[in-house]
Amino acid sequence: MKHAALVAALAWALVVPAEAKAPVARPVMVGGDSELDACPSLGAIIPLRKGGDGFVAVRAAPSVKARMLDKLKPGRELMLCEDSPDGKWVGVVYPEPFGGAGPGDCGVSSPQEGPARPYDGVCLSGWVFKAYVTVIAG
Repeated sequence: MKHAALVAALAWALVVPAEAKAPVARPVMVGGDSELDACPSLGAIIPLRKGGDGFVAVRAAPSVKARMLDKLKPGRELMLCEDSPDGKWVGVVYPEPFGGAGPGDCGVSSPQEGPARPYDGVCLSGWVFKAYVTVIAG
């Protein structure tokens, strides 16, 4: 009996990692429209339900299986740059929490020439589940 359980566990271990791999990181794209700001909207994390974990995860790709990069508290402002293809996630750019800068200091509050490109500025970036974000401006 123990042998059969061990064989089943090993077989499961060989199958699960292939299916449970985290998605490849997907950079947040900015710019691409010379008429709009590189990240056209300002948003904030909404108040969260009581009894939850008290934060919204920032992910490396638009998926709950993607690596967690950061945890944002309610009220945290961020620049909203692009929607995921399914419309459930938003690519965001935001400053370090204690850097003294606001989202407008991330270099994405004005138009950028040329095609959309991965964000590579001084601030942080990643993907947030869109249901936890409200648009403040833009």
